[in-house]
Amino acid sequence: MYDDTRQQYPFLNRIYKILLVLTDRISVLGRKTEEIQGKKPEIAVMLVYIAAHLGMAIVHEPFFDEAEAWQIAKCVSLKTLLLETTHYEGHPPLWHLILMPLAKAGAPYELSLTLVSLVFAGGAVFLILRYAPFPRIVRLLLPFTYFYFYQYGVISRVYCVMVLEFVLLSIFYKDRNEKPGRYVSVLMLLCITSAYGIVIAGGLALVWLWEMWDRKGVRGLIGRYIRERRLWWLGALFIVAVCVILQIMPRKETYATALTEFEEIKNPFLVRFYYMLLVLPADVTITDLYCDYTYLYKALLPVSTLVSGGMIGILIWFLLLYYGRKKGTILLCILPYTLFAVFGAAVYVYIHHIGIGLIYLCFWAWASMEKEEDAVCRERGVALPIRCVSILLGTLAMGISLFWSVASCTLDIGKTYAAGRNEARFIKEHHLERYRIMAGWMVIRDEAGNIVDVDINSCDQAVNAAPYFEHNLFFNFNEGKDERNYVTHMRLTQEQTQTLYDVWRKEELPQVLWMHPNLEMVYGDILAGQNYVPVYREPIERIWKAGTDYSTCDIYVSRELLEETGLSMIRVGE
Repeated sequence: MYDDTRQQYPFLNRIYKILLVLTDRISVLGRKTEEIQGKKPEIAVMLVYIAAHLGMAIVHEPFFDEAEAWQIAKCVSLKTLLLETTHYEGHPPLWHLILMPLAKAGAPYELSLTLVSLVFAGGAVFLILRYAPFPRIVRLLLPFTYFYFYQYGVISRVYCVMVLEFVLLSIFYKDRNEKPGRYVSVLMLLCITSAYGIVIAGGLALVWLWEMWDRKGVRGLIGRYIRERRLWWLGALFIVAVCVILQIMPRKETYATALTEFEEIKNPFLVRFYYMLLVLPADVTITDLYCDYTYLYKALLPVSTLVSGGMIGILIWFLLLYYGRKKGTILLCILPYTLFAVFGAAVYVYIHHIGIGLIYLCFWAWASMEKEEDAVCRERGVALPIRCVSILLGTLAMGISLFWSVASCTLDIGKTYAAGRNEARFIKEHHLERYRIMAGWMVIRDEAGNIVDVDINSCDQAVNAAPYFEHNLFFNFNEGKDERNYVTHMRLTQEQTQTLYDVWRKEELPQVLWMHPNLEMVYGDILAGQNYVPVYREPIERIWKAGTDYSTCDIYVSRELLEETGLSMIRVGE
């Protein structure tokens, strides 16, 4: 039937021949890579990866997520972390536990983050090079793609741990029935790493349980329950998952539950789910549609964007399900990913979370390639063009992701990723830490510019500077307490906010302003005659793939302090 269609439409035959030629050339390159003797390419890739990772650490300025995790690890006790902090952070405690010994010992902030990230991300790269069943050229290039290298490597967050965990799951998946302990142990680690990890681990457990059920039936499974090690391990996984869920359940005064009434929801649940299910596979491989540094429910997603992304996503899903059917891993592909999509759409997705979907699909591809093909689904007439499309689409995705990685690194080298490092140097150079410094806080305005919400506890930019000083630099940030030198995500009531305003009014006016605190809101007429002038401004360009999100970091001082310190006023807006 396929051959008849080609004869009926000659242009299809020409396209088919072009696809064959391109596929053959790519295949030749792959074969030449496979023919290289020894492990020299793998060793070279490992060394280049380590050098590139360390090199990027020199230029990359840690941003809020990196500084916040470090400050929590530094400031809170183990008891507070396990019983309180996780309820407000929304994250299980593993990343903070990893950082805690270094942070409390006074280890260098940036170097520590870099080395910890390198241990996990580099460990994943070593295992990929050593064990992955992918073609050699894929194994050699995958470590340098955007999410594996830059977003989940150079940027030091818990996702480097998730990458290693998914690689370990890929290695252990084949022998999960014979050696269930190590497979489930990694699933447990996934649960205490991220809320997304809990969801995906639950999906993998359900797939495994269905495989047991399908082979043994209800009677066989129940009858052998006492002796079935896999079920005991799954029971232990369930207990761990429930405990972690209880540990991270948000409290009523945290942002997760208290802030939503002030946020504008541009994308309803069905749009978010459509994106997570269909558009996301395209967006982590080929397209750049969700590029707003914000939550998915607020992201700019025009209808044309959703349609074009969905079409590419449908093509990707067709190829995934085609190979899943051949390998007998359709359920492994669909169920955990769908649970991830539902959770992300219903609960929480920020732009950097979409890479988790890619990491999961890479795990699925690894697990599928190690399975023998189903005899019923072997090559047919339509298999060759599908293979051509798969190779070409995979090559395109690999090339685009490598471009994103190079572009991100280039931008990071030439621009300032986040406030903190340079501003701390400026403050220390001019000894501004000796003065009374006030940090800006979150103020939400409606379309008319009217203030609809204020949260003085949310001083995100203040956290960026915190790791560079021994003490809390800002008197208004968690009341200047050293033991709370991080964003607590605890939302204050209006009464609590007004109480703090009253306290600030009774004290000396700030001499230095970090960012743009709303002084009139606090001091009102007291500010009459008080004048602050800008002495520092730095462009901040937070990077996503090949683009940036522009903002600035500003420092102001009072007129009196300007004369006392000998600082120079800068011109803003020219």
